[in-house]
Amino acid sequence: MASMMRALLRHTAQSSRRIPMLIPRQSPVRNSSSFRVGPAPPRLPPEQQAEFERLQRIANTQEGFNPTSTPSSLYDDSAHELAPAPAADPVTVNGGDEAVLSKPLRKGAPPEFEGDVNPKTGEVGGPKNEPLRWGANSDYSFNGRVTDF
Repeated sequence: MASMMRALLRHTAQSSRRIPMLIPRQSPVRNSSSFRVGPAPPRLPPEQQAEFERLQRIANTQEGFNPTSTPSSLYDDSAHELAPAPAADPVTVNGGDEAVLSKPLRKGAPPEFEGDVNPKTGEVGGPKNEPLRWGANSDYSFNGRVTDF
């Protein structure tokens, strides 16, 4: 048994310079797509696929969010010029009491003061809203998002 081990060690020491590959090499196969074929939803009929892609393009542009645009004006191929800007005055919808502004919705809370200097603290160039609104032991937050230092 010991002689067999010595022979095996001698053989591996000699062949350590070049190790034979035990795994056969596979030639790289290039598919037309780098994605693997797997489970997917069934394909839509061509007319529904075209409608889906058209709606996706509209949703990814400002036209999808413009409440004054009508579907007929969005898809008219003869009109290549931009639509006029919506009026800056509030517009009532369905004769209701609620007014809808035609400009985009404001993000964040309105500033508590005008100018560059905070009148309460005298801070120059600081935040326009009080971040410690709920007390000195509170989180430093703006619009519900907490900042950790």
